[in-house]
Amino acid sequence: MALNSPVDIEGIYNDYLDDKQEENRLKRYSGKESWYHASGAGSCSRKLYFESVEKAKPSNPLDAKTKRLLRLGNVVHDDFEKALTRYNRDIYNRDNNRDITLLEEKENKNKEKELKFHTEQEITIDALNVRGFYDAVAETDEVYLYDFKTCGGYSWKLKFGRKPAFNPSIHYELQLGTYGYAIKEQFGRLDGMYLYYYNKDTSMMRAVSVPLTYISRAYLFWRNINDEHKEGLPQFRKGVSPVQAWQCNYCQFLDHCNPPR
Repeated sequence: MALNSPVDIEGIYNDYLDDKQEENRLKRYSGKESWYHASGAGSCSRKLYFESVEKAKPSNPLDAKTKRLLRLGNVVHDDFEKALTRYNRDIYNRDNNRDITLLEEKENKNKEKELKFHTEQEITIDALNVRGFYDAVAETDEVYLYDFKTCGGYSWKLKFGRKPAFNPSIHYELQLGTYGYAIKEQFGRLDGMYLYYYNKDTSMMRAVSVPLTYISRAYLFWRNINDEHKEGLPQFRKGVSPVQAWQCNYCQFLDHCNPPR
């Protein structure tokens, strides 16, 4: 309970988040636990094994603070989705309500690029046993894929500050590449991929272009994961299981895995 409060609003909110988490699990993952999650691209091979092959129950569930932080990201994602959906609706209504005297203008407009967004759609890659949900696809005569990421001020500074820190992780890029593989199959092309960052402290936003080469890199990652898991639980291997040692401290399977210290 928060200090100086006669009512445990924090506890009530935490219970609400638990219910939302379970609602999301039932909606998206129930009955499909054996699929790998696209969002797990670039993650520890042992973690992916526990999650989708062994289907182990997390031994170290997320704490309440972490759940609240993740919820902020979900709220921002929901707002982006609503904004893009409204854009689609407004364009449709504008075109259908246009006065007949502006027919010539409409004909000229049709020669230009028409922009339409697709949001929060499921993708499946059967050959790799991977499924997930992309954030947004912008479709004109070209196709662009977007993944929204929220971060705090410190992480923003490390990435976009005057002296950005080197980060060896390509987790986000491989995740985007996984979606990109499916999008290219679905739309017949993919002309660009972007990570769209939102600073939770300042509300600043910035897009980062991700090379399309990450599509093939993501494919190879998941193919290797499938091949390795056919042999059983992967051994501890630096750079693969885990990808980075510090990540073990935040893993929901930490005690179940029992990595070397």
